[in-house]
Amino acid sequence: MGSATDVYLSENDPQLVREAFPFNLKTIEMLVQQSPDNPDLLTAAASGFALYSYAFILEDAERMAVKNVSLSRPIFKRARKLFERSRDYGLRALEANHAGFIKQFEKDPAMAVNVLSVKDISAIYWTAASIAGAVTTSQGDPILLIDLPKVGYLFEKAFELNPNWNDGALYSAMMKYELSRPDASAQSVDIARGYYQKALELSGGMDCSLYVSYAEAFSVRNQNREEFTTYINYALDVDVDAVPQKRLSNILAQDRANWLLQRIDELFYY
Repeated sequence: MGSATDVYLSENDPQLVREAFPFNLKTIEMLVQQSPDNPDLLTAAASGFALYSYAFILEDAERMAVKNVSLSRPIFKRARKLFERSRDYGLRALEANHAGFIKQFEKDPAMAVNVLSVKDISAIYWTAASIAGAVTTSQGDPILLIDLPKVGYLFEKAFELNPNWNDGALYSAMMKYELSRPDASAQSVDIARGYYQKALELSGGMDCSLYVSYAEAFSVRNQNREEFTTYINYALDVDVDAVPQKRLSNILAQDRANWLLQRIDELFYY
């Protein structure tokens, strides 16, 4: 299934991917039904549903919320359901490798992650990402907000196992988590900036989403309009064809960068 995902990730037509991706997801689900305890298939399902929801459904919801909050609610709800499906597949993948993991994770997530190993990193990442996505779509629902620490336990474990995994993806994830964690401290911003610098190094500066994330997480937070424009332009200046396996994500990130740039007067008060 990895090669099929690679075909999508290197595509230069996001709309084509959007239209084709659901078929791919249902195909994976059919394969999972045939092999319900196959960790590779379960991880593929987790990553597929998370990617689809982040790239298209959550993006739709956030853009609609700017225009009409009421109309955005059902889109956020759909994104939440997709993230929850992704989460469940990810947990099942970890359970397949470590019997009893799900029950222990619900009871004591800090202790449960201790059994995880390097072979679990992809499942760990997508499980954490899907929980984070569900929290984002909850719009403050306390039932899901209490799950946020689980994101930290999972990302921190993956980070412990192999911090350089997937060209800095874990550093990027840790940057975002550090700024949103419930126990964030005065040092969190500096720690998050350190994660950003390492992610930038490992990605070779060719990950547009990293610049966009920085602009949203730091520049908007600090109301630094000039810095925001600089980082958005960094994203827009990346050659999306330079790294084929990042082509789709970079095109989508540049599209978001342009959308944010159009809203600059809404994001900054002066």
